[in-house]
Amino acid sequence: MEINEEELSKHLLEIEYIRREVENYVNALNALQMTQESLTRSLLGLSGLKGQNKEIMVPYSQDVFFKGTLSDTSSALVNIGSNIFRNLSMQDLKAKLEKDLVEVEKNVEQIAEIIQKLQEEGSKLEREANEMYKDYNTSLK
Repeated sequence: MEINEEELSKHLLEIEYIRREVENYVNALNALQMTQESLTRSLLGLSGLKGQNKEIMVPYSQDVFFKGTLSDTSSALVNIGSNIFRNLSMQDLKAKLEKDLVEVEKNVEQIAEIIQKLQEEGSKLEREANEMYKDYNTSLK
């Protein structure tokens, strides 16, 4: 009787651990999907920058923007990590964004697979725990 209680408790702890892991991975997946959307928007936006003197909104702070004119679209300053900026040509910028997008898409796929495996494992443990609980209740009668 004691062994069943211990096994049931162990299963319940494992289920709770898996639930927390799934939640963490879902949060990471959401963040990656936001990055994926941002990269996609950036790439689409770059294709519309052909020509000179494009009117744009220039951010001054999070909630304040000024109208401005973009006169040189041959290069851009790009944050390459840790707030370090580098001047990249438009061609290099597009290549960097495309490379980053491919990497993010791979990470999204990997995390989605991990989530699916964890959910399958959690479902299996829940079924086993339910069976243990039924057997345990039956043995008490």
